[in-house]
Amino acid sequence: MSFPYEQHFRKYLQTEKFLEDITINDICHDVSDLFIHLRNFNPIYRENPDLSLLEQSDIKDYFNMLQVKREIKNSTYNKVLTHLNSYFIFLFSHKLTTSMPTLTLKGLAKQETSITGLDWTTNLTTFLTDQSLSYYTRLMLLLLSKFYTINEILQPNFYQILANCELSVEQQKFLTEFMVFIAPLQELQNCQDLFLKQRINLANPRLSLPGLHKFLKKDQAHCSLILSPQKLYQSAILYHLNTHLDTPTERLLTTLRLNPTSLIYYKKQAALL
Repeated sequence: MSFPYEQHFRKYLQTEKFLEDITINDICHDVSDLFIHLRNFNPIYRENPDLSLLEQSDIKDYFNMLQVKREIKNSTYNKVLTHLNSYFIFLFSHKLTTSMPTLTLKGLAKQETSITGLDWTTNLTTFLTDQSLSYYTRLMLLLLSKFYTINEILQPNFYQILANCELSVEQQKFLTEFMVFIAPLQELQNCQDLFLKQRINLANPRLSLPGLHKFLKKDQAHCSLILSPQKLYQSAILYHLNTHLDTPTERLLTTLRLNPTSLIYYKKQAALL
């Protein structure tokens, strides 16, 4: 049994909801995935797997993971939410739990497929001034908008490259605020890099990509963007290409910091939008 009351739930879907086996398996797959996540990443559930103790925040944590790490579409989000709703309604109606943690969760709007879905860089100033987002998330957005990959951003000594970036007045203001934020940690970690661990680790002070994802995961609930570094980077490039159609190739190569092969690839992708 991969999740509580699985056999009872399957029987309920078959005999009371009259669903086909393929649909039942799809629903149970999503429910099972939730409980795998709870067992692996939710210490409270691990210590006491009482279904009645599950809260909305536990389910939100799972959906944040799906959005940030698995980069699911809104349609997938809504499908999973529907499946989890059916499971918790079953539990509640059969008096197997007193908790309905999905009750007030809402589905997401259908995602636009037009270029307007790629234009997040046009709202960069809004994101940079959003105090609900961590400094690390905001700095990442700034650097991705300059067409640096996440791997480049997290490399040692990247701060030296940043010194040569052309910034607007608003962007420079944010960077100044960021440097005030990071300065005490740089001193404690004895490291001038920009993405540093919060706990002192002189041997390995730099934040890893999984470490950055922890900040992105917390910020996701406060941000309209899907905080996927790779997707945001690609969107920034595609939007730039579709709004600079007459720009010479050599200038695009310099601005986007791409090699000719990569530029051809992204031009083909942009043409499909």
